[in-house]
Amino acid sequence: MAVRLLHMADVHLGRAFGYLAERAHDHQQRLFQAFMRATEVARQHECHAILIAGDLFDSPRVARQWVDRALDALSAVHLPVLVIPGNHDPAEHHPFRERNLPANLHFLPRAERHELPALGLSVVACPAGTAREWGRLLVREPDGAPYQVALLHGSMPTPDGPGDLNPSLIAHSQLDYIALGDWHSPQDFSAGNTACWYSGAPEMILPDQRLPGCVLIVEVEHGQPARVQPIPVGYACYPSSGAEITMDITSFNDSQQLIEAILPLLTPETVVQIRLIGRWGGAEPLEPFQIQRRLQPFCLWIRVVPAFQMGVLEPDNPFERVFASVVTECKAQAGSSAELLDEAFQLGLYLLRGGRL
Repeated sequence: MAVRLLHMADVHLGRAFGYLAERAHDHQQRLFQAFMRATEVARQHECHAILIAGDLFDSPRVARQWVDRALDALSAVHLPVLVIPGNHDPAEHHPFRERNLPANLHFLPRAERHELPALGLSVVACPAGTAREWGRLLVREPDGAPYQVALLHGSMPTPDGPGDLNPSLIAHSQLDYIALGDWHSPQDFSAGNTACWYSGAPEMILPDQRLPGCVLIVEVEHGQPARVQPIPVGYACYPSSGAEITMDITSFNDSQQLIEAILPLLTPETVVQIRLIGRWGGAEPLEPFQIQRRLQPFCLWIRVVPAFQMGVLEPDNPFERVFASVVTECKAQAGSSAELLDEAFQLGLYLLRGGRL
């Protein structure tokens, strides 16, 4: 028979989410709800086991409520659940070490093989911090279980560093599947006959990950390449038009008009970057940070990026007209530097009206 597995990682239960400020508490709850969705997906797809590839918890010192809730949820699925430590919940201080675990939960703190004979499944556990042992373990045993997979928490090489996983090990292993944890977006690193994926985080951990968060359904059948299906479970999402929205502000006269145009795009789960382009012709300076601050209560996370030009400002009160006359007098004597005085005048009006450098 085929073996069907649910692969997730990097849940980060109990994360503080300081960058979300007053929205942090609600997002902590979303995180747990996405985790619960993942266990429901396992039931719906009639999975035989759940693989959690590290960082189930954000810290070894996570609040007890998150550990209790995770144990209750995993006990209720009535499936074998295999969990390895990650770099955020390392083996020596993992919240599961001092707890009585349900019979279906297999906590694997060391680099070793773990057998599930009833499923004909062998799982190679490769927790964070055990990379020196991965080379000898990530090899198919010729007389081993019919299905052989690995559960590994580590980083692939990137331009920023070598990582702790050698990509050549993947094809060489001849395993049916390698379930990776550590990166927060799903990514395929399959090589040779071995399927190898990061599942990504089930819910948004940082806004630069791919959204909505996913888990993977992995089906392994004898003599066939493993089939991998991403299933969205996260709540945080982009607007229908995508992660970045470009808005031409040329036709807007004031910041309130611009805010009212953006608001319909936002929900409490929206994550978006707004790029402002065109020429701003309003009488008051357009402050992207203030636009962002006013929109933030209406969404989960937003960034407003200035890529626009300021229109020419004209003096519109007695003080500004006096300022203009002084600049005009100076220009008459400035010669070749007159253009710099024009720039200084525009900058002065911008600052006088509340603009910031």
